[in-house]
Parts: sequence; C-alpha cells; structure tokens
Amino acid sequence: MASSVHRSPARHAASFEAVRRQVFIEMQSRGREWLWRFVVPMQLALLGLFAAFGGSRTRALVMLVALPIGHASMLLGRRALEVRVGPFAWGAAHSMFIMALTGGIASPMLPMGIPVMVGAALLLAERKPKVLLTVFVAFGLAGLTALSVSSLGALPPPLATARGTASLAFFLTLACASVFSVVSVMRIGIYVTDAYARVAAELATRREELYEEGTDYSRALEGIAARVAHEVKNPLAAIKALSTHLARNSADAKIAERLGIVASEADRLQSIVDGFLTFSRGLGDLRLEAVRPYEIARELSLLLETRLAEQQLSMEVIGDERLELTADGRKLRQALLNLVLNAMHASPPGARITVTVVFTKDDVARIRVIDRGAGMAPEVLERIRRPYYSTREGGSGLGIAVARGVIEQHGGALRYDSVKGQGTTATIELPPVATPPDRPDLPRL
Repeated sequence: MASSVHRSPARHAASFEAVRRQVFIEMQSRGREWLWRFVVPMQLALLGLFAAFGGSRTRALVMLVALPIGHASMLLGRRALEVRVGPFAWGAAHSMFIMALTGGIASPMLPMGIPVMVGAALLLAERKPKVLLTVFVAFGLAGLTALSVSSLGALPPPLATARGTASLAFFLTLACASVFSVVSVMRIGIYVTDAYARVAAELATRREELYEEGTDYSRALEGIAARVAHEVKNPLAAIKALSTHLARNSADAKIAERLGIVASEADRLQSIVDGFLTFSRGLGDLRLEAVRPYEIARELSLLLETRLAEQQLSMEVIGDERLELTADGRKLRQALLNLVLNAMHASPPGARITVTVVFTKDDVARIRVIDRGAGMAPEVLERIRRPYYSTREGGSGLGIAVARGVIEQHGGALRYDSVKGQGTTATIELPPVATPPDRPDLPRL
C-alpha cells in the first residue's frame, strides 16, 4: 500500500513531465493560431508600410523573404513533442533580424521580442536552455546597439523623416508593436492560468480517487486484523491469569519467576492488542462537553503516580487551572495519556515530566508534554508520525497515531520538537470549541 501512495522521486518527475508536456503542447497549438492571426499580419502590414510610403525596396524584399522562412522554421520546430530551446532561439533571431532592418536597437519592432522571451521562460523546463537563450538574446541586443551607430542601423524611411528623426509611421508602428506585445503576454498568462486550473483539478480528482481507494483497502485490512486481534485477546487473558495464579501458588522460586515473566509478556501483548483495536475501530463521533485540560492532566498524574514512582520519575502540571474547552473529555484524556506514557518511556530515572496548560493570544489552548530524555533525531521525528513505528522495543507505534487522530478530530494539531540530548516536547493546540474536519479519521497507511 505504501509503495502505491508514496511514489519515488523518479515517478513523481515522470508524472509531472507528462502533464507539463501535454499542457504545453496545447499552448503551442494556440501559439500557432496566434502567429497566423496576428504576428504574420503585423509584419505584412510593416511591409505594406514600406511599399506605400517609399521605403527601401531592398529592405522590404529581404523582409518578405525572411518572413516565411522564419515562421516556417519556428512552426517546424514546434511540431516536436519536447519543448526545446531551438524554436525560441530562432524566433528571437528572426525578431532581431527584423529589428536590424528597421532601425536596430531603435526599431519600433523591439517590443515584439518580449513575448518570445516570456514564452521561453514559461515553457522551457530546464535552467540551462533558459540561460543559453538569455545569453544569445543579450549578445543579439548588443549587436543591434552597435549596428545602430552605423548608417546600416539608422531608421529607414518611412520610419524616419528626411531630417533623420522619427516619423508618424514610426510611432504608429511602435504603438502597434507595443499593443501586440501586451496582448501576447496577457494571452500567455491566460494560457498558463487555464493550464494551472486544469492540472489542479485533475490532480485533485486523482488525489480523491487515491484517497478513496487507499481508505477502502486499509479499512478492509484493518477489519481483518481487528478480528484477529479480538480473537487473540481471550487466550492472552487466560494465559496471564493462569500464569499469575500458578506463580503465586508455586513453591519453586525459579518457576514462580518464569511464570511471572510469562504474565508480564502476556500483559505487554495485551496492551499492544488493545492499542491496535483502538486504532482500527476509528474515532467515532465526538461527545462535546465543558472540560478543563489542567484537571485532566492532574488526574493523569494521580493515576500514574505508582508507575512514576516505580520508574523513579516525577510529574508536574503547571499553567492555567481555569482554562475551559468544549471538547470530548474522554478522548482528550486518552490522547494526553498516550503522550505522557511516551514521555515516561523516554525519561531516564530521576527525571521530571512537565505538562503545561496555557491559553495563547490567538485564542488557542496549548498543552505541552515535556520530557528530559535523550531526544530524537530529525529523521526519527519525521517517522513517528506514521502508525506502527516506535522507538521503544516492544512498542506498538500506535500511541502517537491515536493521539494525533483525536486532536485533529477536534480541529487541533499535534507537533513534536526535540533536541538530541535535551529531551522532547509534544505540543497540542486546540480551538476553544472543537471543530471536526470534513474527514475526522485516524491517519491511515
């Protein structure tokens, strides 16, 4: 089950690349439509401007030849399934060639190169092609700048008047090119937004399907395992009772000691089975009432007083005694008990366990269970979130999972902070009134 839900990075990358490729192929198709509807007419209009107002026939002829060659090459490059730097480099080169014929860096066609760079920034997945394209365009602009100081790079008629200044045709062309660039960038933005919405909707649907499938599968397995665990309970209880009885009536000290070990091991197995049954039954509905976390913690300290003394530990409860919540007191007590028991297992003899209860400025009840044990490494902190993982030999690994499920069912959160060699702090944050989420369920595999 875990292997189907927790995919490897390679499979994640492959899935992302497949979705990205499909979306961007569609964007390329729309780009071709935009090219034929607006880019080609814009450049044909520039040719008409040269022809109508006495522009250089040589320049007009060169532009006329370059127009189909440039666009045909870009369209041919875009037929590939992979988005590569070649078509964008060719598009940038074509744009700079048109600029070189219409005034170099002072060309009114300069804004038309902006959509090419925006498209490259969005469509190219890897960093290296983007850097190469940027360097290529930078050198091209530097060349246009150098060309502009020569007679070849001067504004040609009808973009310039007889005195060499910009003409009305220049400003009209610049205005058209600027509007074209703004609209192109906006269209690219719309494409990307639509693509993002589609991908997000598809991923949400896939996630829902995986959740439902995984939940059904997990519940089926848990149902079978719960029945097995239930059947094990009675034999374990019989083993424990019989071994305890025989140990008390045995005259042989060694036999009595061994029977005591059998009873203690049966008791340990019984606690594991009980924890598993609690986990597999699910959370059930909340029975809300007014509860005081401080009083719950004090009751637990009295309940565990004997066990604390046996382990040479002490427990203190400090904080706001009057803090009151609307919650399920029985479940909250179970969650806090699990966290305190974990703290006891992690504490060395002579250590003190502290439970603090405070009400924050954000109207959140914060309960902390602090131990002074050996602490946990970051990788262990990450793994204890999962059911059935335990740092203690013989532990079931369900205590934290059950506690987290209960707290999240109340609309709260459980967080662990630990420093190696200094201990661990379990922090519970609860709203004043329990607000169950849409899916109040225990964490699944």
